[in-house]
Amino acid sequence: MHIPDGFLSPAVIVVTFVIAFVFWAVSFRKVGKTLDERMVPMMALLTALFFAAMMMNYPIIGGTTAHLLGGASLGIILGPYGGLVSYTIILVLQALLFGDGGITALGANVLNMGIIGVFVPVLIFASLLKLTKGRHLFMACFVAAFLGDVLAAVAAGLELGLSAPIFQYGISVAVPAMLIHHSVIGVIEGVVTGILVTAVMKSRPDILALSPTIKSIPPLLSRVLGSGVNKRL
Repeated sequence: MHIPDGFLSPAVIVVTFVIAFVFWAVSFRKVGKTLDERMVPMMALLTALFFAAMMMNYPIIGGTTAHLLGGASLGIILGPYGGLVSYTIILVLQALLFGDGGITALGANVLNMGIIGVFVPVLIFASLLKLTKGRHLFMACFVAAFLGDVLAAVAAGLELGLSAPIFQYGISVAVPAMLIHHSVIGVIEGVVTGILVTAVMKSRPDILALSPTIKSIPPLLSRVLGSGVNKRL
């Protein structure tokens, strides 16, 4: 899903950077207020984990590349603001060190993977668990990650298609190509996200209880606290 340099029109580049800058301004200001300092080691671990996971991708016809995103996991565990900061670090390092994603396309890549791929899953995850009163954690993770992947892929396809003729395929080719491939990857993403979040809940509920996302869902927070976390958290 990484869009390289030379694939997007100037108009798309400008619009996506403006959106990215707005979210950066809010996230970098709020992450210090919402993310507990005890979550910093977890943030570093997840950033490194998904940095490596995202390097394993394959090219697709009518689009760019397909790979796991990790946005849902980052957003659920670190909160949406911490998730975007983590994702921005990943994308900047990949672009500068490995040429995976372009500098001019950084705004688009951040919009697709760091904003849509993080904020949308967090909203879906929180909504589902509030509706089910904290039950069905794995299901909520799966649905949130799957839809986050699909919507991020559709956004990338639209950006590429709207950049024709700079990009050789129009919307009618780019969007279906991205959608089909990432629908398959979305299933894998959903399973991975569910396994990761439930594993953290079982092994380190004290860490998960510090998540801004979990704190926003009282029924789930009570369940996490009931897993053996010190009540003072």
